[in-house]
Formats: sequence, structure tokens, C-alpha cells
Amino acid sequence: TILDAKEVLIIVNGHGKARALYHAVEDAIGQMWTISALQMHEKGIIVCDDAATYELKVGTYRYFKDIEAANLDPVTLLK
Repeated sequence: TILDAKEVLIIVNGHGKARALYHAVEDAIGQMWTISALQMHEKGIIVCDDAATYELKVGTYRYFKDIEAANLDPVTLLK
């Protein structure tokens, strides 16, 4: 299962996956959306584009964008 893995990387791309991203990040953990279990994983990473964030609350989007700002700067990444 997802929780048995040492590390998990989920890539969410496009508006069509916005609902899945919402369930992964903001909704309660449940059996209908397996991806929601990632909330309990110690080393779970989600990478997404702006279109996939369409259904997230503005506060959630800004929070994660702020704490990951250094990781999103291309100049810093290329050093």
C-alpha cells in the first residue's frame, strides 16, 4: 500500500486532476480516495502544476507555495 512505501512521489498535472489533488490535500482520509492516505505518510511529496490546484482553497495554495518558495526558484535550483 501507499503507507508501506519508504517514499512516495505523486505528480498531479492539469485541471482534470484538480479534484484528486483536493482529496489528497484538504479532504478527510477515507477509502473512496486512496490518495488521501498520503496525508499520513512521513515522506510523501506531491508535485503539481497551477491548473491542478484549481479546487484547493486559496489559503492552502498560498501556504504551500510560501513554504516551498525556495524550492520553486529556478536560480536556486541550478546552483
